[in-house]
Amino acid sequence: MIEQTRYHACYFWLVGLALLSLCIAWPAATEAAHDQEDVVDTVTPERLKYYLDNKETVTIIDLRPTKEYREKRLPGARSIPMSELDKNLRVIPRAGRVILYCDCPQNVLIQDAYQVLKDDHGYRNIAIMPDGIKGWLQRKFPTEAGAKTN
Repeated sequence: MIEQTRYHACYFWLVGLALLSLCIAWPAATEAAHDQEDVVDTVTPERLKYYLDNKETVTIIDLRPTKEYREKRLPGARSIPMSELDKNLRVIPRAGRVILYCDCPQNVLIQDAYQVLKDDHGYRNIAIMPDGIKGWLQRKFPTEAGAKTN
């Protein structure tokens, strides 16, 4: 009988502890899941340069107007001006890394592009480089210029 009472006491103690843990963890877990939906994946210029230096497969999308793209761009970048994004989804791969950049005021346009691709079209491999072309140039990283030949 004493053995059974100890078992019940231990059982109720464990159930109570589990319920307490659930009550404490549940709000934090649901808030974190909600916040995660609003998070924009970002990449620093240093990280992108690392990918390029190590020959990792990465698609870089320049969202600036074509004229600015031709003047100076990141190595290997593709030009898809923001106004033409919806018309050019077929050239944005759904596998591998895709990095978006521009020279957008307060990164509003680039975040809009990110949300369009992620939320409206289901892309899961998208990240933005918030520092944009200016951040790349400040670090004196290599660039390309002129009309792209490929």
